[in-house]
Amino acid sequence: MWGAPAVSKSVSYPPYNFSWIEQNKLAAMACPSSEANYQFLRDQGIHHILTLSPENVPTKLKYWDLGWSRIDVQEFEAPSLENILEFLDLCQKCRMRKQAIAIHCRMGRGRTGVMAACYLVHFMKIAPERAITNIRLMRPGSIETYEQERSVVKFHDYIRTIEDDFQPNYETKHITQ
Repeated sequence: MWGAPAVSKSVSYPPYNFSWIEQNKLAAMACPSSEANYQFLRDQGIHHILTLSPENVPTKLKYWDLGWSRIDVQEFEAPSLENILEFLDLCQKCRMRKQAIAIHCRMGRGRTGVMAACYLVHFMKIAPERAITNIRLMRPGSIETYEQERSVVKFHDYIRTIEDDFQPNYETKHITQ
């Protein structure tokens, strides 16, 4: 007579500028700003969020059982080599646990784009110029300044000096989603 009880279905939609860099491993986005954004991230299998923006920190993460880390990089600035290495170490730990990570800055373009390009250089052995191009094709407006571009190249130069077996792929290699 009364029928079945109403099922509460939570609303879920992506944070602005959300995209996968590597499916189920690394996502990039703007700062999540709503309950629906957090629900979307959980639905996508995101386990950890990395904040790059000291001026825009997500709230309510503890309610969503998401891990959270912070590497402060000022807006329109390039991350330091130490920042990049800290980010890649976190990515490696998440990969070993088979957990997806999402990175963001304020709008998910400059600082986020740099880290995503360094991820491609490190984990996919893509040349830095190609990594920058791929990120810009996947995420228009990414890597906003010359200094940010240079930081990807400098990171590549650094890993070439410490990894004897690092051989980037200089052929055209597009990442598809």
